[in-house]
Amino acid sequence: MKKIKFSYKSLAFLGLLLAVSVSCEKDFTNIESGLEGIKNFDGLSKKFPLVTYTKTTTPFTTNPDDLIGIQTNKLSSGFLGIYKDPNTDVFGKTTASMVAQIVPNQFNPTFGTNPVVKSVILNVPYFSTVLDSDTEGNSTYSLNSIVGDTTVAFKVAIYKNNYLLRDLDPSTNFEEPQAYYSNQADLFYSQQGELLFEDEAYKPSAQQIKITELNAETGEAEVVERIAPSFRAELHDSTGANSTFWNDAIFAFEGQPELSNANNFTNHFRGLIIKVDPDGVAPEGSLALLDFSKATLTLDYTNDEENDPEAEETTEDQTRLVFNLNGNRVNLLNTVDNTIDLNGNPTTGEDKLYLKGGDGAMVVVDLFNGLTEDEDGNLTPALDYFKSKNDKWLINEVNLTFYVNQNEVLGDEPDRVTLFNLKTNKPIIDYSLDGAISTTSPIDSKTNFSQVLERDSNGKGIKYRFRITEYVNNIFLKDSTNVKLGLYIASNINNTNTSKIQGSVADDEDETVLTKIPSTSVLSPKGTILHGSTSTVPEGQRAEFEIYYTKPKN
Repeated sequence: MKKIKFSYKSLAFLGLLLAVSVSCEKDFTNIESGLEGIKNFDGLSKKFPLVTYTKTTTPFTTNPDDLIGIQTNKLSSGFLGIYKDPNTDVFGKTTASMVAQIVPNQFNPTFGTNPVVKSVILNVPYFSTVLDSDTEGNSTYSLNSIVGDTTVAFKVAIYKNNYLLRDLDPSTNFEEPQAYYSNQADLFYSQQGELLFEDEAYKPSAQQIKITELNAETGEAEVVERIAPSFRAELHDSTGANSTFWNDAIFAFEGQPELSNANNFTNHFRGLIIKVDPDGVAPEGSLALLDFSKATLTLDYTNDEENDPEAEETTEDQTRLVFNLNGNRVNLLNTVDNTIDLNGNPTTGEDKLYLKGGDGAMVVVDLFNGLTEDEDGNLTPALDYFKSKNDKWLINEVNLTFYVNQNEVLGDEPDRVTLFNLKTNKPIIDYSLDGAISTTSPIDSKTNFSQVLERDSNGKGIKYRFRITEYVNNIFLKDSTNVKLGLYIASNINNTNTSKIQGSVADDEDETVLTKIPSTSVLSPKGTILHGSTSTVPEGQRAEFEIYYTKPKN
């Protein structure tokens, strides 16, 4: 126990000072270090026991056919590629593919006389940042959401999807949304249609994409459009086996119900399968998170009216049909080559804690689990001891700290993690009370609640720290239940949505039976290894649960 004396004239003044400090200061306050000499109150801190252990969000097996899936439809973005976490063999190798509906931005289109396809371009933007631009609009970029080795190529192919993606679940009498899961590749691959694109050696690129056209007057190519880095594929081959595909699928239905509304169209043309093939690819490939909410499929064509030199001039939009990918999408994640079981010991906890996004792993946090020493040197149940101080302590701040296992992590750790109440599948109250939100830079959001990963001078992670004062105060003052918490990777800490776990049923007696996980964790490919809370972990590296408080002097 640490004891600090300080002197303020009244407890009211102390409360005001602490309120201002917590609301205005983003960094975590070390209350013990800056207060001195009070006459009527003692400022102290005490570390309480906790048990921490790893739990898989979907049970890993060595046989991918046995994997339970995580819900991956209804997400704003999605993964594409191949990735093996460099920090450990535990997480294996993940291959990520996508199934997506395409929906026209206009209905009942007219295509003119003898329409002929010129190009069909699928464009899915990467998340990127502009580093520099010149006066002509040429820009250099960095990719924000890509992990792994981008110099390693992988095979990607795009097929027509023949499986109907439903919006509503027939098993609920069409009253609830349909869930699709990360492990359902066979369901879609068994109904894949025509091959529309194939690249045997695709590599993600941070290069700006420049669209050029031939200038009729000068005879030279000129840049007519500049596009941020994207996954880009030409889905039309005028000399290939499927040269008439788009004529048969789109032009032939002019004036028909199939092109009259979104429901009819997605039943007629059921979307695309963007399929990544892991065979023959080095395990240290790359995985990109792409912004499918801004993805487009653009079908450019010509017709007799456009080609007639005496006809009224047409605009480019009159011979262009644009589709978005904002309908139903399913991210297919296949993780193989896992080496150990990641379900830890809930009684003793574990020395090592494994965190992994996607269909990976989380950490169960059980606060006050164990014995603590009372004022007489006796060991007593920690929660009982804490509650016995209800009318004797004023809780100032509560910190929960996890240290990175630098012996096993190579430095490519995720910047943010988050805590959820496992009983409600929602963030804890301290998250909600933190008003620091940035939509343009989510890494800077909620930093009063959850500190961005602290790194050393070499860029290796040191620790994650949470302020959970109000959560603990509710246990202390309002006799709230001390439920177990879930620690998850967070790609965007602003996102509080959840994704279902396939076939999992809630257990009222055990909140650690996971039925949902935060969607922000599903959308993070990275993993890390933390030190646990067991006594075999050295002080200064062990997971810590510390309460700072004041109490009247006797």
